[in-house]
This record gives sequence, structure tokens and C-alpha cells, in this order.
Amino acid sequence: MTGKTTTETLDKADVPSDQQWVPNSKIKWQFDIDIVGTCNLRCPSCPVGNLREAGTSEKYMRPEMLDSIITKAKSECRVYGVYLYNWTEPFLHPNLADMIQIVRSHGIPCGISTNLNILKNIDDVMEADLQMFKVSVSGFTQDVYSQTHRRGDIEVVKRNMAEVAKAKKRTGSSVRLVVAYHRYLGNHEDEEAMREYAESLGYEFEPAWAYLMPLEKMLAFVDNDAIDVEINEEDQHTIDRLALPLADAVEAAKNTNNRVCPLRAKQMAITASGDVMLCCTAFNQDKYKLGSFLDTPLDDLQAMKYSHDLCGACMKNGLHEFFTYGSDELDDIGLANVRSHYPDAKLKSVKQMMGGERPRGFAAVPFKIKREVKRIVNQVRAKL
Repeated sequence: MTGKTTTETLDKADVPSDQQWVPNSKIKWQFDIDIVGTCNLRCPSCPVGNLREAGTSEKYMRPEMLDSIITKAKSECRVYGVYLYNWTEPFLHPNLADMIQIVRSHGIPCGISTNLNILKNIDDVMEADLQMFKVSVSGFTQDVYSQTHRRGDIEVVKRNMAEVAKAKKRTGSSVRLVVAYHRYLGNHEDEEAMREYAESLGYEFEPAWAYLMPLEKMLAFVDNDAIDVEINEEDQHTIDRLALPLADAVEAAKNTNNRVCPLRAKQMAITASGDVMLCCTAFNQDKYKLGSFLDTPLDDLQAMKYSHDLCGACMKNGLHEFFTYGSDELDDIGLANVRSHYPDAKLKSVKQMMGGERPRGFAAVPFKIKREVKRIVNQVRAKL
């Protein structure tokens, strides 16, 4: 599972820095909304695969509910973007294009992330004016991919990637196509092959260090007294497979000593039933849902987050920085670990591959131009 990063750089002057919620009209909010209650895969680093006893509902959200959620959200805050996924697979929804259109009808950017083992009505999805279409992968060959995307078939994914690229061209969509490559120990050789394939189709390529999710499992790893969940034998096998070693990474994140958590301060995670979760990293709905979004004022929901014991335990252990890749040391730690196991591995840092530290304000203009040029080059290359 890759990091729960926000979609724009956090301006820490615009969010509360203490332990009490203070309403702030400058905050640009991200909404992560699961429009279905399950996933078709059972990845061992994801709670759908490793915490089934706390499983989500099998239901899917109806279009009317999504419209009501967006309407209420706009009346209470500045909505920067709506992403129709958190733990689940958007293509399981019978009316995915309609759900995207609802978000877009409110003038809000919309994105989805998919394992792409399923592909339905792709022209309708492209024509719904989607802004971001992300595909999560962890290999280029089935032997590598199937270890960390359990039940998945990489050959199906690759065929579907090509179909998505064709649909984008066919419909004239301006959607940003992205491949998110999850780095584990032993999948570095597949990374270059997947990058070349993705870019040949017009996708941007974004590697990220995989880690163990959800919050409950990570708290069990760092602080057994904070949670009643345990790390089992399969979890330990997943931990041993991570390219980014958990103990070192958590220690580095903890040492950043940052009291601002963007996941708490500017993101809202909503289930297919319309309930707000404590955080996008928490999974057990029976324990960590705060209440119905439609029935509860946003400020009340935020006050619940800021007073919740689980938030305190998470931040005490630096997990809020870990989940958002907040420490500059993580790249170095991951690369060193890969090279200790595979001395000949030729991996670049995530920062290098993403174009370095992303600037802010006016300084971001050259960065955005460079990213747009790269996107256009990839599109032209895909047409050749």
C-alpha cells in the first residue's frame, strides 16, 4: 500500500497545529470517498487482505447520496478535490461514470485509483471528464506482481492499460493517466520494464515505497498497548518483504516531530454507507466511524477527530509523518535497504523520479510547465 499523500503540498500555516480543532476557511479539503464497500483483490499490505475480520460493507453508494454529500461539503468548506476510492475498487460500482459526472457537475476535480483487473464502460468513464486515472501495480511479470497484488493478473492489467489509453485518445479526454508503482524488495527489476511500458502508452510513472496498512496494524507494530490488533505471521512476512524497512522508517518519521497532520486537518474519508471515518488510514468501521456525514456538521466531525485517542497514539509515534512520506530520510533508507539485499540494483530515489522536491507558489510554475511538457511528450510517444 502506498502513502496516503495529499494531492497538493500542505501549507502548514493554513491548518491547526495543536490538538484542538479550529475552523479555518482557508483550508482546501480533499474528500476520499469509497463508492463501493469492497475490493476484488486481497493484497497482504492492505486491510481488505490482512484485516478481513473488520471488513467493510458489500454495498455501493447510490448517486443521490454522493450528490448530497458533495452539496453539503461545498456548503461547509472549500473542496479542492474528490477521489472516489480509499480501500476499495471503483470499477466494482455499476455506475462509475455517473458518479464521476456527479462530482464534475459541482465543478470539482475528480480522480480514481484502480488495480485495473476490471475494466467496464471505459469510454463512458473517459467522457465523464475525469481529471486523474491512477493504476496501482507492483510488478511487470506475474510471478512478481501476484505476491503483493494477490488475486491479480498483471497481463490483464497491461491489456487494460492499453485499452484505457486508446479510450482516452478515442474520446478526446484530457485525463491525467498515472501508474503508481509500489516498491517492495525484489521487484526493482520489474520497475524499469513497467515504467517503459507505461510511458509508451502515455502514462506518467510514479514509484512509491510500499508499507503496511491500515493504521491499526501499524499501531500494533509500534505500540501494542494502543490497539487490540496483533501482527500475525503473514503480516510479518509482508513486513520482511518491504523495501522500506518499517522500524527505521517509523523512527525517521517520529524524529520529524511535526504536530500538523494533513490527513486529520484537511482530508475527509467517507465510506460507501456515507459514514465519516476517523482517518483515511483507519479501517475498522465498527470502531472508528464518527457518524453520518450528511447528519453531522463538519466542525463537529473535526472536533471528534481532534479529541480521539487513536489520533493521539498515531501522532505520538510519528505515523502521520510516515503515512504521508513526511521525512526526507525515507528515500535514503529505502534505497540503502534495497542495495543491501541487491547490490547491483539500479534504483533512483522517488524524489528524483518525481522531479525533486515540489516547489510552492510562484516557484511551482516551472515545475508545472515541466510536468505538462513531460505529459505531452508521453502522449505523442503513445501515438507513434
